Amino acid sequence: MKGKISTTSKSPEQLITQSLDHFFAENIKAAEAVDKHYAVLWQELDRLVRSGGKRMRPRITIMCYQAFGGSDVQSIISIATAQELLHQCLLIHDDIIDRDHKRYGVENISGRYKKLYKPYVKDSLDLEHYSLSAALLAGDLLLSGAHQLIAESTIDPAIKQRVHAIFSQSIFNVAGGELLDTESAFRPKADISTKTIAKYKTASYSYVGPLLIGATLANADSASCAALRVFAEDLGIAFQLRDDVLGVFGNEDTTGKSNETDIKEGKYTHLVECLLQKLDEKETKIFNTVFGNQSATAEQFQQVRNLFISSGALQQVEAKIASYESSARKELDFLQLSKEYRELFEALINKSVRRDR
Repeated sequence: MKGKISTTSKSPEQLITQSLDHFFAENIKAAEAVDKHYAVLWQELDRLVRSGGKRMRPRITIMCYQAFGGSDVQSIISIATAQELLHQCLLIHDDIIDRDHKRYGVENISGRYKKLYKPYVKDSLDLEHYSLSAALLAGDLLLSGAHQLIAESTIDPAIKQRVHAIFSQSIFNVAGGELLDTESAFRPKADISTKTIAKYKTASYSYVGPLLIGATLANADSASCAALRVFAEDLGIAFQLRDDVLGVFGNEDTTGKSNETDIKEGKYTHLVECLLQKLDEKETKIFNTVFGNQSATAEQFQQVRNLFISSGALQQVEAKIASYESSARKELDFLQLSKEYRELFEALINKSVRRDR
């Protein structure tokens, strides 16, 4: 059996918050020495990161590190925090791609900068351009910060090199998945694999990266890491499928995002893939009128939601989610975790798949 529950004075959540506080305080101070307007961007980043998020990725990095025998959480907290910075970076870039101006139910970076720039920029296209430019730079800063936190960690250099390789691979994978997801709005549907998108866009950096980094920091054996990868990919795909469902049926007050964006942007999710296989000619015409249409009405969006239900597409995706969830649970048997950490991994599955945001 691997790992015992840690009894450190501070919880992982407290250590992550402390690490984020230090990161932003240091960078706001450094930015102030450059220019007050640069400091504002860092302050807005700090505001956005504090406004929401479950800190899942750094928490599961720590959880996996402890599950495989790691005991010095303080020594790896900067690396765990880097997982959160990568996540926040990708959310900012994802909002740019989706043309969203809200995150966690509040203004995101581009939304905030639209207000800041509005008194100075009168043309609406220019205003959109400049606000998205600020958001792009903000995401880049978090990505750079994540690499810096890993580089400055005091862990064994050989392990650090392996961690950095996993981290870099996560970025490579998620960029490919995000590109395929973006191109799904206009590429021929026969060329698109929604499973590939789910595997590379979400599973790679949300589960595979954090869990493998945690295990690597604890010097876990290769067989455990191999089983962990399968577990992470299954869970990550289930998570993305749940995200696709919430993108259409989620409560905006709960998710913090519009449940019309995916349809407006013409995102070819697995939910859409299942739907198109079931529609007749009349229903296909209704769907095509709304899908990818930025000007569609609320009534038209509701028509499409009804098609997802009446066609059985929603039920089919729910069955796929259940299948991946079951596969992930079976993979836990190969990890030989202690009872305490088996329960924590089971809880991770529940929180990832059986969620409303």
